Amino acid sequence: MSDKRTDIINYSKFLQESTKPMIRACSWKWKDIYPLLEESVSEDFLEAGRGTLALTHKDVESQHGTLGASPTMNVVVQMFKPGEHNEGHRHTNVALNLVFQGEGYSIVDGEKIYWEKGDLFLAPPWSAHEHCNTSDTEDAILFTFQDVPVHTTMGTWFLADPIDSPAKHLIKQKAEKDKK
Repeated sequence: MSDKRTDIINYSKFLQESTKPMIRACSWKWKDIYPLLEESVSEDFLEAGRGTLALTHKDVESQHGTLGASPTMNVVVQMFKPGEHNEGHRHTNVALNLVFQGEGYSIVDGEKIYWEKGDLFLAPPWSAHEHCNTSDTEDAILFTFQDVPVHTTMGTWFLADPIDSPAKHLIKQKAEKDKK
């Protein structure tokens, strides 16, 4: 071989080796999530009044080389303190949001979407979006289902945060950090 990064293999070997083991069933308990979510509000790198956790499955990382709840989906739990309104941002992954607690609104590509406990709303890929908890007393909690593992695998995960900042190629940035 002229390049140590390449190989030529028999197609039957390719078929055998390109299958990945199935991940096992698992669960995340609210009693474990909630205290960590509350704690993340003060430590979160996004905004002071927002806490965020990612729910990951150990089988996905060990068998598929990415983080997520499954090989194709990740789950983020977000808490917005009363009155919190985050900055708008956009990313190449989809964000399907389930309102677990509270009420507020999100602005998705200029459209104001009001939500309350039990509602489900979508921020499509690369849509500009932001969230606001309109309560003066109650935390808002969103479970956000995303396809980040797919974008990670394909190398197509981009983020613009805030909206008018240049898009960051998250996979390329990580690869460049890992080289150092």
